[in-house]
Amino acid sequence: MTPLSAIAERQNSLLQLYQKLEKRFEENNVIRTLWRDMAGDVSLQIQSLKSFPSSFWNQFKNAPDDGFESAVKSVSPPPSDVTDISLRNSFELSLQMAEPVVLKIYARVIRLLRKNSTAPALNFYILVKAYVARLVRTTNSFAGDPLLIRRAELLMLELEREAQEPSPEIKALASRALSAKEQKTAVSKKAAADKSVKAVKEKETEKPPSKNVKADASKPVKAAPVKAKAVSKKTPAATRRA
Repeated sequence: MTPLSAIAERQNSLLQLYQKLEKRFEENNVIRTLWRDMAGDVSLQIQSLKSFPSSFWNQFKNAPDDGFESAVKSVSPPPSDVTDISLRNSFELSLQMAEPVVLKIYARVIRLLRKNSTAPALNFYILVKAYVARLVRTTNSFAGDPLLIRRAELLMLELEREAQEPSPEIKALASRALSAKEQKTAVSKKAAADKSVKAVKEKETEKPPSKNVKADASKPVKAAPVKAKAVSKKTPAATRRA
């Protein structure tokens, strides 16, 4: 089975569920319209995936992600009879079937589309996000269960996180780059530590200067005595004659 046919089979399961719920609540125009719109969202998703080239599905099949087969198998077929299902349980069943399709299949398709071409990835992402947003909005309005409302909100958050997550190839390259950087840092730290230890050892083995050796520079310099000649005071000749 090709990836496209496997995904389409799971999408058809969702589509059949919404069509059955539309008939189940046909007496309530608002609820009936809700399930009809959900079925319309899934129909648009099916058409969008069918428009992708075969080269994309070859890449999708060969992508290093072993979770696809388990994700496809985790989508159970819709119940054969929903005539007695409550509105609250219908939302729970919808979430139960939508979660593996959205998080394990659609998110992977969006990541691979984003890697190869921007426009198809954006278009398909808009379709999926509109579908999940409708599920969140209607669950919040009609389910009447805070746990289901929180579960729907988490589905939206997980879709955005999974769709933006790097592909396995990018994560592997990033992991190798980080490992190489850590090794380089460890080598640099070891070299610095070895240099520091060597400097300490050299300082410890260095001989202190001898105590008998006195530095000439430490001796005070005595100033040489200056002898001053007494200047004899001569009596002028005129004074002597007097």
